[in-house]
Amino acid sequence: MRIISGKFGGRRIRIPRNLPIRPTTDLAKESIFNIISNNVELSGQKILDLFSGSGMIGLEFISRGADAVFVDHNIKCIKHISSTLDLLEINSKIVKQDVFKFLSNYKDNYDIIFADPPYHFSVESYQKLIDLVEQNFLNKKSGLFILEHHKKKDFSQRHTFLDNRKYGDCSFTFFKQKSG
Repeated sequence: MRIISGKFGGRRIRIPRNLPIRPTTDLAKESIFNIISNNVELSGQKILDLFSGSGMIGLEFISRGADAVFVDHNIKCIKHISSTLDLLEINSKIVKQDVFKFLSNYKDNYDIIFADPPYHFSVESYQKLIDLVEQNFLNKKSGLFILEHHKKKDFSQRHTFLDNRKYGDCSFTFFKQKSG
Protein backbone atom coordinates (compact mmCIF):
# COMPACT_ATOMS: atom_id res chain seq x y z
CA MET A 1 0.00 0.00 0.00
CA ARG A 2 1.15 3.53 -0.59
CA ILE A 3 0.40 7.01 0.60
CA ILE A 4 -1.02 8.81 -2.43
CA SER A 5 -0.16 12.48 -1.91
CA GLY A 6 1.23 15.12 0.41
CA LYS A 7 4.34 15.11 2.56
CA PHE A 8 4.67 11.31 2.42
CA GLY A 9 3.21 10.94 -1.10
CA GLY A 10 4.50 7.87 -2.94
CA ARG A 11 5.79 6.27 0.26
CA ARG A 12 5.03 2.55 0.40
CA ILE A 13 3.89 1.08 3.71
CA ARG A 14 4.24 -2.65 4.22
CA ILE A 15 1.08 -4.18 5.66
CA PRO A 16 1.62 -7.45 7.57
CA ARG A 17 -0.44 -10.36 6.24
CA ASN A 18 -1.65 -11.29 9.73
CA LEU A 19 -3.68 -8.10 10.21
CA PRO A 20 -7.44 -8.83 10.22
CA ILE A 21 -8.18 -6.08 7.70
CA ARG A 22 -9.47 -5.35 4.23
CA PRO A 23 -7.40 -2.35 3.10
CA THR A 24 -8.99 0.33 0.95
CA THR A 25 -7.52 0.06 -2.54
CA ASP A 26 -5.22 2.80 -3.78
CA LEU A 27 -7.69 3.62 -6.59
CA ALA A 28 -10.63 4.03 -4.20
CA LYS A 29 -8.49 5.97 -1.71
CA GLU A 30 -7.19 8.31 -4.42
CA SER A 31 -10.72 8.95 -5.71
CA ILE A 32 -12.13 9.68 -2.25
CA PHE A 33 -9.26 11.98 -1.35
CA ASN A 34 -9.72 13.87 -4.62
CA ILE A 35 -13.34 14.50 -3.63
CA ILE A 36 -12.39 15.53 -0.09
CA SER A 37 -9.48 17.75 -1.19
CA ASN A 38 -11.67 19.54 -3.75
CA ASN A 39 -14.14 20.46 -1.01
CA VAL A 40 -12.05 20.86 2.14
CA GLU A 41 -8.63 22.36 2.89
CA LEU A 42 -7.14 19.48 4.89
CA SER A 43 -4.27 21.37 6.47
CA GLY A 44 -4.95 21.72 10.19
CA GLN A 45 -8.17 19.67 10.12
CA LYS A 46 -8.90 17.28 13.02
CA ILE A 47 -9.58 13.76 11.75
CA LEU A 48 -10.99 10.72 13.53
CA ASP A 49 -10.10 7.41 11.84
CA LEU A 50 -12.44 4.71 13.21
CA PHE A 51 -11.77 0.99 12.68
CA SER A 52 -8.31 2.17 11.62
CA GLY A 53 -6.96 -1.25 10.61
CA SER A 54 -3.69 -0.57 8.79
CA GLY A 55 -3.96 3.17 9.48
CA MET A 56 -3.58 4.06 5.80
CA ILE A 57 -6.56 6.43 5.70
CA GLY A 58 -5.37 8.36 8.75
CA LEU A 59 -1.84 8.44 7.29
CA GLU A 60 -3.20 9.86 4.05
CA PHE A 61 -4.92 12.65 6.00
CA ILE A 62 -1.72 13.33 7.99
CA SER A 63 0.36 13.40 4.81
CA ARG A 64 -1.97 16.15 3.54
CA GLY A 65 -1.50 18.29 6.66
CA ALA A 66 -4.31 17.12 8.94
CA ASP A 67 -4.06 15.77 12.50
CA ALA A 68 -5.51 12.29 12.98
CA VAL A 69 -6.61 10.14 15.90
CA PHE A 70 -6.67 6.39 15.22
CA VAL A 71 -9.21 4.13 16.97
CA ASP A 72 -9.17 0.33 16.72
CA HIS A 73 -9.65 -2.49 19.23
CA ASN A 74 -7.26 -5.00 17.61
CA ILE A 75 -3.82 -5.05 19.26
CA LYS A 76 -2.08 -6.16 16.03
CA CYS A 77 -3.54 -3.18 14.20
CA ILE A 78 -2.59 -0.82 17.02
CA LYS A 79 1.00 -2.10 17.04
CA HIS A 80 1.25 -1.77 13.25
CA ILE A 81 -0.08 1.80 13.29
CA SER A 82 2.28 2.69 16.13
CA SER A 83 5.33 1.29 14.35
CA THR A 84 4.36 3.05 11.10
CA LEU A 85 3.94 6.37 12.91
CA ASP A 86 7.36 5.83 14.54
CA LEU A 87 8.93 5.00 11.16
CA LEU A 88 7.55 8.20 9.63
CA GLU A 89 8.33 10.21 12.80
CA ILE A 90 4.69 11.23 13.25
CA ASN A 91 3.27 12.09 16.65
CA SER A 92 -0.40 11.09 16.62
CA LYS A 93 -2.85 9.67 19.13
CA ILE A 94 -3.80 5.99 18.93
CA VAL A 95 -6.70 4.65 20.98
CA LYS A 96 -7.08 0.92 21.60
CA GLN A 97 -10.78 0.70 22.33
CA ASP A 98 -14.05 -0.58 20.94
CA VAL A 99 -15.31 2.09 18.53
CA PHE A 100 -18.83 2.11 20.02
CA LYS A 101 -17.46 2.63 23.51
CA PHE A 102 -15.16 5.39 22.23
CA LEU A 103 -18.00 7.20 20.44
CA SER A 104 -20.28 6.92 23.48
CA ASN A 105 -17.76 8.39 25.92
CA TYR A 106 -15.61 10.80 23.92
CA LYS A 107 -16.93 14.27 23.19
CA ASP A 108 -14.19 16.06 21.24
CA ASN A 109 -14.88 17.90 17.98
CA TYR A 110 -13.57 16.57 14.69
CA ASP A 111 -13.76 18.11 11.26
CA ILE A 112 -13.87 14.76 9.45
CA ILE A 113 -14.71 11.31 10.75
CA PHE A 114 -13.82 8.32 8.60
CA ALA A 115 -15.08 4.84 9.49
CA ASP A 116 -14.31 1.55 7.78
CA PRO A 117 -16.04 -1.14 9.85
CA PRO A 118 -15.91 -4.82 8.84
CA TYR A 119 -18.14 -5.63 5.87
CA HIS A 120 -19.90 -8.32 7.94
CA PHE A 121 -21.35 -5.60 10.18
CA SER A 122 -25.07 -6.06 10.78
CA VAL A 123 -27.53 -3.42 9.65
CA GLU A 124 -28.15 -2.66 13.33
CA SER A 125 -24.43 -2.09 13.94
CA TYR A 126 -24.19 0.28 10.98
CA GLN A 127 -27.26 2.17 12.22
CA LYS A 128 -25.82 2.38 15.75
CA LEU A 129 -22.51 3.70 14.38
CA ILE A 130 -24.23 6.36 12.26
CA ASP A 131 -26.53 7.31 15.18
CA LEU A 132 -23.57 7.79 17.55
CA VAL A 133 -21.64 9.90 15.05
CA GLU A 134 -24.71 12.02 14.23
CA GLN A 135 -25.59 12.59 17.89
CA ASN A 136 -22.11 13.21 19.25
CA PHE A 137 -20.04 14.62 16.40
CA LEU A 138 -22.08 16.02 13.50
CA ASN A 139 -23.37 18.90 15.55
CA LYS A 140 -21.43 21.59 13.72
CA LYS A 141 -21.94 22.76 10.15
CA SER A 142 -18.47 21.79 8.96
CA GLY A 143 -18.43 18.22 10.33
CA LEU A 144 -18.20 15.49 7.69
CA PHE A 145 -18.64 11.74 8.24
CA ILE A 146 -17.43 9.27 5.60
CA LEU A 147 -18.48 5.64 5.94
CA GLU A 148 -16.80 2.93 3.88
CA HIS A 149 -18.98 -0.13 3.34
CA HIS A 150 -19.99 -2.84 0.88
CA LYS A 151 -21.76 -1.46 -2.19
CA LYS A 152 -24.96 -3.38 -1.40
CA LYS A 153 -25.57 -1.31 1.75
CA ASP A 154 -27.63 1.87 1.29
CA PHE A 155 -27.82 4.73 3.77
CA SER A 156 -29.39 7.36 1.50
CA GLN A 157 -32.51 7.58 3.72
CA ARG A 158 -30.56 9.05 6.65
CA HIS A 159 -31.32 12.73 7.25
CA THR A 160 -27.59 13.58 7.21
CA PHE A 161 -26.96 11.75 3.89
CA LEU A 162 -24.94 13.88 1.47
CA ASP A 163 -23.51 11.66 -1.28
CA ASN A 164 -22.45 8.12 -2.18
CA ARG A 165 -19.61 6.92 -4.41
CA LYS A 166 -18.93 3.34 -5.51
CA TYR A 167 -15.62 1.80 -6.55
CA GLY A 168 -15.87 -1.92 -7.32
CA ASP A 169 -17.41 -3.67 -4.29
CA CYS A 170 -16.57 -0.70 -2.11
CA SER A 171 -18.88 2.21 -1.42
CA PHE A 172 -18.32 5.49 0.43
CA THR A 173 -21.27 7.33 1.92
CA PHE A 174 -20.84 10.94 2.98
CA PHE A 175 -22.91 12.42 5.81
CA LYS A 176 -23.11 16.05 6.90
CA GLN A 177 -25.39 17.89 9.29
CA LYS A 178 -27.98 19.86 7.39
CA SER A 179 -28.48 23.47 8.44
CA GLY A 180 -31.87 24.65 9.55
